[in-house]
Amino acid sequence: MRTHEFMIHSDFHRDDLMSVSSQASRFSSDISLSFTDADHEQRVDVKSLLGMALLPIRHGSVVRLQTRGRDELEALEYMLNVLEKGLT
Repeated sequence: MRTHEFMIHSDFHRDDLMSVSSQASRFSSDISLSFTDADHEQRVDVKSLLGMALLPIRHGSVVRLQTRGRDELEALEYMLNVLEKGLT
């Protein structure tokens, strides 16, 4: 399992998050995103379109990305690039 915690530097809207989910589907590894919101930890499967569409990721959110599986390192690096830089 690979884990990386970082801060989101741009707002993600529903369509952006659905695009992230779609890109995550190219990997065989499990990919999850978690963060604390109002003293409750929320966790979502990044490959879940519905879960991602409902996720309130905003500028300044500190999130934890976890990958587990055969291509976990590749998945972590790719998804970090997408999430840290934001979508254009």
